[in-house]
Amino acid sequence: MAWVGTAADRPATLLTLQAALNAVPVGGTVSFDSNDYAFTTALTVPRQVTLETASASTLFARFTISGGGLTAAETVRFGVAATPVFSVTGNDVTLSDLRVSNPNAVARPTGVQLGAGVTGTSITNFAIDGGGQASSYGINLSTGAATITNSTISGVATGIGITAAATTAGISVTGGTITSATAGIALGATASPRVTGTTLIGPGAAGTGIDLQNASAAVISDVQVSSFNRGIGTTGTSAAAGATITNPTIIGAGSEGISLGSTSGASITGATITGAGAGSSRGVNIYRATGVTITEPTVGSFAYGIYTDIGDTGAGPRIIRPTITAVTGGITLGSTQGATITDSTITGSSSSGTGINFMNAGRVTVRDGTITGMLYGVGTTSQLTADSDRTDIVISRITVVGAPNASNAVTLLGVTNTRISDVVAEIAGAGVITHDSSDVTVTGVDVTGRPGISSTSGAAVLRAYDSQRVNLSLSSINGGSYGVFYSSSTDSVVTGILVENVSEYGIYARSSADLNFGTSIFRNNGAVGNIVVTVPSNGISHDVRIHDNTMTDNRGGVNLSAGTRAVRFTDNVVTGQPAVLTAAPAHDVTIAGNTVTQTADDATAVIVVPTYEDGEQPGSYSSSGITVRDNRFVGAGMWIRVGSPPDSVGTAFRTVQDPVLVVGNTFPADSTAIRTFPNAVVGEDTAGAVDRAGAARAAASVVVPNGPVAVDARNHGNPNDWASPCKATGYLDDDLRYDGGGAAVYELTVAPVLYPENCVDLSLTETPTTPTGTSVRVGDTVTWTLTPHNDGPGAAPAGWTVTQLLPDGVTVVSMTGDGYRFAGTTGTAEGPLPSGADGSLITVTVRIGERSAATLHDVAFVALAAAQDVDGDGYDDPIIERTNPLVVPTVDTDAIASPTDNDADGVWTIAADEPTPGGGGGGEGGGGGDRDADGVPSGSGIASTNASDVGFPGGYGPYGEATTLAWTGVSLAAPFAAAVVLLIAGTVTGLIERRRRRTANHRP
Repeated sequence: MAWVGTAADRPATLLTLQAALNAVPVGGTVSFDSNDYAFTTALTVPRQVTLETASASTLFARFTISGGGLTAAETVRFGVAATPVFSVTGNDVTLSDLRVSNPNAVARPTGVQLGAGVTGTSITNFAIDGGGQASSYGINLSTGAATITNSTISGVATGIGITAAATTAGISVTGGTITSATAGIALGATASPRVTGTTLIGPGAAGTGIDLQNASAAVISDVQVSSFNRGIGTTGTSAAAGATITNPTIIGAGSEGISLGSTSGASITGATITGAGAGSSRGVNIYRATGVTITEPTVGSFAYGIYTDIGDTGAGPRIIRPTITAVTGGITLGSTQGATITDSTITGSSSSGTGINFMNAGRVTVRDGTITGMLYGVGTTSQLTADSDRTDIVISRITVVGAPNASNAVTLLGVTNTRISDVVAEIAGAGVITHDSSDVTVTGVDVTGRPGISSTSGAAVLRAYDSQRVNLSLSSINGGSYGVFYSSSTDSVVTGILVENVSEYGIYARSSADLNFGTSIFRNNGAVGNIVVTVPSNGISHDVRIHDNTMTDNRGGVNLSAGTRAVRFTDNVVTGQPAVLTAAPAHDVTIAGNTVTQTADDATAVIVVPTYEDGEQPGSYSSSGITVRDNRFVGAGMWIRVGSPPDSVGTAFRTVQDPVLVVGNTFPADSTAIRTFPNAVVGEDTAGAVDRAGAARAAASVVVPNGPVAVDARNHGNPNDWASPCKATGYLDDDLRYDGGGAAVYELTVAPVLYPENCVDLSLTETPTTPTGTSVRVGDTVTWTLTPHNDGPGAAPAGWTVTQLLPDGVTVVSMTGDGYRFAGTTGTAEGPLPSGADGSLITVTVRIGERSAATLHDVAFVALAAAQDVDGDGYDDPIIERTNPLVVPTVDTDAIASPTDNDADGVWTIAADEPTPGGGGGGEGGGGGDRDADGVPSGSGIASTNASDVGFPGGYGPYGEATTLAWTGVSLAAPFAAAVVLLIAGTVTGLIERRRRRTANHRP
């Protein structure tokens, strides 16, 4: 049936096919008559030969190629009679254009099989259809090596396979199409195998397109793998050198697109991997491989895009520009160290999962990525192990658009020394969440917040739980629930953030300590802050600083409750809020240096109320150590309230344990500075109280019973500015009790307020006791009384003085009065002079001396006590004169014309005895007479009866008109023993009265 030569060279004598194969020279052709033939024994090919026939024919035979090789013409086909169809037993054999089919469904067929250790085999354009038989092979390399080009293999279990343990080198597969049920190409433990440009098609839900098994340093490029359970797979335990995989396209992978086992140094570049969306499926399963580099992969429709097993503790992967879509988990990093992920684009398929899950990894760097539709953008697993090493993490320049109702940008558990920066997030959860973490620095996180399922579950810039030193700066949120949220966390700083339009609080801290919030803006939020103790066993919030912030149009201020302590609220600018800070209760709280502007009449800046039970003191609802100092209050409303209004929560409980200290503040005049309510210092409470005796107001005109005080607004060396020189306008039980003209203080008898009441308005009245017209000889006495009066709102404290000034020639005989200590012509009061009251009379008696002037003028004045501690606060208090304060006079001062109403004066004129007759020229107009042209004794100094000739300057009647004094006619010719006629300065009835009159006629 056969001959040596081409089909056209058919001789008359034919050979058996084996005889022809034996006879053909190297590279010759063996032809046979066209037909289908079945051979029962194997045919041997000892050298390179080409089989040819005139028309399509099939040889059902087995061939053993011991040397050279075998090529078949297009008309020659091979059918499976037994397996394998072609056995290669020699090295360097070439097989080409061999086409095999299995029409008779021979079991377990193999197209080509290499003998053990055979090398140098070249297989080109090989085709086989194994008929779908189990355990079948297109090419079985056994333990040999071959270069396989453009094969078309179908209907087999394994397209190209090798013994699993074979470590052969030199295997190369290029081009071709392989359709198989179990494995397209299986590479055993071979060294550096290469697969290039091959198309592999699987059964749909099983098998592996390219099974790297335990191969070392495989090179895979430009392959297309579809419909396998695994596209390119590696045995999980393989610790070989990792594969280099370039530009693979993997479609419809059931469980894994590419799997790298436990290899090291694998590289994947330009992969396009699409899964079938199966649960737990993985686009790239790094598994426990180390030192992997993945560049520009496109992965979609898997449970996980790129997955690393938690047991992988080696060098982490380097992943560059991945695009991962339709996944529930984007990238996981196992327990690796040093992974880097840059320029990632990850899109979730549902509202769950994590875009980049560090799991238990450390020293991770994530930069420049966009993550969309995930529950968590970047995060760590929820399990910590004893050997977890989650440190030195860097996350920067990522954008996260979260799932609609529950999503977070960065969530970290158990990390240390972590830096997060430049995160842009549109989420319903937190920009950054930390649990059990420390030394986390967060900068430049900008959140567009979503409301979440409830008002408290919406967005936040930062949430830190059980963490230390989690610091936030230069970040923002618009919308959502919170700005920053600390729970059982400590030693953290927040600075330079913008929080606006959140539904709950800009700052929320529960059972947290040593927190610092500064230089930030809070605008149009539900409230600025809430510092609380939710579970007392978790600890009391304490040592919180809120400073140098701007707070505008928030619907509430900062709430301190359940015993929060050591809070400093300082140097903030607050505008348009119903409240600034509420202690309910809190301890050791300072509100200082703030500028607060209120626009609503019902706004109250600082509120102290007993709303919640103290977390450290069961049964106590009261605050202590509250200080309000050096604040500037502007606008309307109330500034400080202590106690609960009627019908509000907590009226049965006491509000404060000690007085609220209020110093150094500036209050506008038309506002209420302080108001107390009945439960300010009275009510149920298990905590002790610090009593403040009402005797601290010893100088006040109203006696306050000893007992606790609600508010202490005394000066303490740092006085409040009440917008009036006379300080506050005070009301006791709603009745005016101190009209200082400034901001109002509303206190209760049961809830007192201490505040300065040291504004007075002193005046003095001088009244003669010697009857008018009485003649007194030189050496006789004249007496008058001085009456001090206080018309100011407060009592003049003890130590005020009355001083009498006398003209030359007049001496004091006595100066007496109850309640005074006298030294010279000054009496010092030993007690206060209450508001609206006269002081005790001072009686002054003087003696007329021989050298007294004809017209005599005295002046007295009342002066304030020197600055002293009048209210028991430990600091000297200046005493303030409400109007026309004292200008110390001289004896020549005109009391009516002087600028003060603290002085009074008297004027009198000496009238001589009867004159003796004159000498020559006596009589009217005679020379030497004692009368002048008006009949007045010449040289007497006695005023004439004419108003214009009155002998004392500036005399005024009750309304300022000039008055006259009648001359007595006493002669001056007698020895100069003069009678004194008492003149009235200001009245025609003879009173020596000069009390300042506050009328339009006397003072403008």
